[in-house]
Amino acid sequence: MNHLSFANSRREKGFTLVELLVVIAIIGILIGLLLPAVQAAREAARRMECSNKMRQLSLATLNYVDVQGVMPCAALMRPTSNPTGSLWRWFSMWGVSLLPHLEQESAFKMYFGAAGLQNASPGAVNATNQGLNQTLSKMRMPIYECPSDPGAGQQLIPATEDGHTNYTAYQQYCTSYRAVGGANTGGTWWWEDYGASNRTNLRGAIHTVHSTNVTGADGKAYRLMFDTLAAVTDGTSNTAIFVEHHRPDRLPGRGTWWASVPANHVFTFSPKSATLKAHQWQLCLDTCGLGSPNNSWFCGRSIGAYHSGGSNAAFLDGSVHFISDTINVGTGWIGGSADPPYDIGILGNLCAIADGQVSQVP
Repeated sequence: MNHLSFANSRREKGFTLVELLVVIAIIGILIGLLLPAVQAAREAARRMECSNKMRQLSLATLNYVDVQGVMPCAALMRPTSNPTGSLWRWFSMWGVSLLPHLEQESAFKMYFGAAGLQNASPGAVNATNQGLNQTLSKMRMPIYECPSDPGAGQQLIPATEDGHTNYTAYQQYCTSYRAVGGANTGGTWWWEDYGASNRTNLRGAIHTVHSTNVTGADGKAYRLMFDTLAAVTDGTSNTAIFVEHHRPDRLPGRGTWWASVPANHVFTFSPKSATLKAHQWQLCLDTCGLGSPNNSWFCGRSIGAYHSGGSNAAFLDGSVHFISDTINVGTGWIGGSADPPYDIGILGNLCAIADGQVSQVP
């Protein structure tokens, strides 16, 4: 009797196959329910880190303004006939200028402003300063990378450099943020540099300084006439200075690089390019109304992030706001005269420093 009682006791403490299958099924259901919540929490953390980085960029810009009295230059372009830039037209970049204000002083010391940013042998220009410009531009800068950007940190050749005879194509680390050059309506070329548009009310906070306007090593004297906080008449809290542009799945060479040519790191809003605000690259190519390769130029200058529902934008007061994919982007110019009425929407208003339309992030 004792042996039988012990055997029965062992059977009563075990699980049947059906019971085990039920338990496994319940565990599977719980994991299925929890996984989206875990993924959402991780993305929220990534988005927060991304927002914090953009806030650092905005504050670094304000520190730069305190020291220099002027906004950082989007890029400095010198003519190909310039003896210091026969093959290296692009010199300073905003991503380089901000390095000392982002605790990257040692990296900034590698930069030699009298030679092109991508020049590998600046000693030919000035033997006393063996700047390492190309080495610097090949460095990875995590401060310019959003953790939600699957392309951040990948090494690619920027499309502009890959197909341009004035540049030497080499791989650089993809980054995620672009400076805001202004608004555009599709009726003229981009507000990324002076002289590109006569519609000064649509210009943004940061621009490329063209060779014809250069006075001084970095065009600072010229920029003091235009790129100061006093010129932001729409208010610093209503004016974006940095937006996100994550590497697109389609045409990845139209991504972002922190030390590349301006087309790869300056954002100019237009209703056409804003089609990509939800990072719908193919939709932008199909609907922007231009044929290849012009359609990729429009789409390549747009907002595009892999956050759910929108993207971050940093403002000139040091704040960061989330821009919804549903924000009004306007319809562009109306009519065909030199300066007709236009509709650039709320997003366009936020990208212009003095268009007279004071818009706040909805």
